[in-house]
Amino acid sequence: MGFDAILTARRPARCYTSVTLPLVRTLLYSLVGLLLALLAGRAQAIASVGSGFQFTMARAPHPLALDPTLADPAWQTGAVPNGTGPWQNVTTRSPAQFATSAYMLYDDKNVYIGFKAVQTGVPIAASQTTNDIGFGLDDFVGVGVDTSGAGSQAYYFETTPRGVRYQQANENVRYKPRWSAAATSANGSWSAVLIVPLDVLRVPHAGNQTWRVQFVRGVAARGEHFSWVWDPIMQDAGAGTWPLFQDTRFWAGVEINVPPGAAARPRPRADIYGLASVGRDRDLFQQANGTFLPMKVRWIGGDASIPLTPTIRFVGTLNPDFSNVEIDQQTIAPQEFQRQLVEYRPFFSQGAAFINAASGPRSPTGTDVNAPDLIFYSPSVGPFDSGGKVEGTFGDQSFGALTFHGFDQTTGNTFSDQAYGYEHAVQGGSFIYWSDGVFANHSIFGTDDTLEGGVEDRDLKNGMIYYFDHAFENGTWAGHGDMTDAFIDQHKGDSEFNLGYLDVSPNYNPIDGYTSNADIHGPQGFVQFTGASPAIKNYGIFIAGDRFLDDSGAVHQADAQVFVNATFPNGFSLDGVGQAVGELRSYGIPAGPGCSGAILYTSSFSGAPCYRDGFTQPFDLTQIPIGYRDGTPTPIDASYSWGPFGDSYIHLFTISTSRPVGRRLSLGLEYDGTLEQAFSNGAIDSQWLRRVSLSYGISSESTLTLELRDINGLGGFATQVGNNLAVAFHQRLRSGDELYVNYGSPAAGATLDRLIVKYVFHAGADEGT
Repeated sequence: MGFDAILTARRPARCYTSVTLPLVRTLLYSLVGLLLALLAGRAQAIASVGSGFQFTMARAPHPLALDPTLADPAWQTGAVPNGTGPWQNVTTRSPAQFATSAYMLYDDKNVYIGFKAVQTGVPIAASQTTNDIGFGLDDFVGVGVDTSGAGSQAYYFETTPRGVRYQQANENVRYKPRWSAAATSANGSWSAVLIVPLDVLRVPHAGNQTWRVQFVRGVAARGEHFSWVWDPIMQDAGAGTWPLFQDTRFWAGVEINVPPGAAARPRPRADIYGLASVGRDRDLFQQANGTFLPMKVRWIGGDASIPLTPTIRFVGTLNPDFSNVEIDQQTIAPQEFQRQLVEYRPFFSQGAAFINAASGPRSPTGTDVNAPDLIFYSPSVGPFDSGGKVEGTFGDQSFGALTFHGFDQTTGNTFSDQAYGYEHAVQGGSFIYWSDGVFANHSIFGTDDTLEGGVEDRDLKNGMIYYFDHAFENGTWAGHGDMTDAFIDQHKGDSEFNLGYLDVSPNYNPIDGYTSNADIHGPQGFVQFTGASPAIKNYGIFIAGDRFLDDSGAVHQADAQVFVNATFPNGFSLDGVGQAVGELRSYGIPAGPGCSGAILYTSSFSGAPCYRDGFTQPFDLTQIPIGYRDGTPTPIDASYSWGPFGDSYIHLFTISTSRPVGRRLSLGLEYDGTLEQAFSNGAIDSQWLRRVSLSYGISSESTLTLELRDINGLGGFATQVGNNLAVAFHQRLRSGDELYVNYGSPAAGATLDRLIVKYVFHAGADEGT
């Protein structure tokens, strides 16, 4: 079914459909015209190196000093070849203007990486002073290392012109090993050295092997990113979120003869915390649904990580406390579907990709316009008492299995649940298959078992992708349910075409999972184009559509979307200008028996088996988000959206900015508004959010943050209004011990009178390794 056919086949959704359909067509035709004009200006980029490139890492003749001038002649033996051209500017999709040289060597204990970065005529940004704070606000150079060769054990290490360190691991957001960096700058250029101990990498075995590597660079004043390896499929991202782990399949190969000591079983790790708290709200803690309820204060607890092999670990936790890592995810924008939240708790975030069988470059499951469906979605689990897991990699395999136990304050449920994930991914991600499952046992809701399996095949030459995924659910919680997702896709160069079919049965709803919508069966697809031209640094056009029926034969969900992104040389950007047209059908759920009785509530998730009192609502939003200097240390973003949305016609406003103030202070400001007018009676209501955040880098390992948020009005998504003040201090000591002092919580709706002092005693290997 063509895109225009998808639009015209939608059922009328009140009088607004006749207005929004011509607007979508106008946008679509305009964007196609823009695309044709821009395609004429496209030129094939000259790559530094491609994914098939391979070189041998040089062995250092002696331990190299932490000298950013790279004066030791030994560095020259580790010069990384640059292939057929300069590095690639991922932002402009053209050869990088400034030269970058990389060096890489190793010995029995460390990997040594050096950089020389020319930046004539553009200011070198170096405002941050605290490690792991403010990544992307400054210039940086970095290296990506994948010791598995298949994308399942990948790391990034970056440093700035001040030698401030950042690191990421795709299997653990808590990855904070101890490593070294130093940098120096002069006369329009800067250089840096990174020394990464081999024992903070999960190395599968000793001897000759092939890792995959990537070298990256960020130029903050221009908001541009450079890459040593280049493939046209690779995409840019905003400051602090680039480089991307999804690009591991393009990384080049490097041959290394790993010394025996580096592949020995790593050290175990233990963290024991002691906690004290005061204040009238000292016993209030966040639950799975976001509310804060009374709980017994946990004054002691701990985590342990025990290596079973060099790449597999057992992780356990007892009496965990997460008060020091609660984050602000508050929004006042109305939601058509359930929000998908970010997991911040260490036990669940470590190895999360292994449990979800998504450590390799596999595609997500679900609709093309909603958040991915997951059979295990850990934010749905509230506070728990204990847990254990085994996770890691071997060969081309990655896996994880966990169990956790606790009591849900919001429902009165005692739960004891298990989950597992397994994925096989060959190097380059050309063939992947997976299986994952959840076995839930709840004292009130009953049992719920879900198993999922799938396969994805990529032809790296012609860009074709073939995908199939199926999950089935059984138990007393929801009965039997099934989900099937399949598509074919061609992703090559600057374009991607996708056509698929999604089938979710009425009862499919894993209790520990995330399912955006059930009882939907039908086609979906999208087209996207990316590129650059002399007048536009980069652009992207995304067009998507779906049409899902439910088991009654009615249209349950239908969507059509057209969005354009463009970044201009003057610093302005269009950050998704376009329109999302949707309709969603809801039904009354009767009290029974059977399909009789009074209607208890309405549901847009599923009306089966009765399909009583069905009605369809429009969810149409036209949006104009505009950015200025995005990707630089001083971005400004503003957005205006409007349209019929469920029961109301809404207007959404937002403006935000952030910037460094001096060398140690960073400031963030945000102002949001929601204005809605009810269709039923014309009543007008509104809700407004104001947010101020300050971060002060006290030293390279300590920071003080303050956030003040105010919400007033009831015409928005937030259910709790008022002021919320949260203050947090964090200090990481040389021993690895950590001190937290927190007042309030950034996740609360209003200020909590709760002061927590938490000290974490650390022993053994570094955090997250």
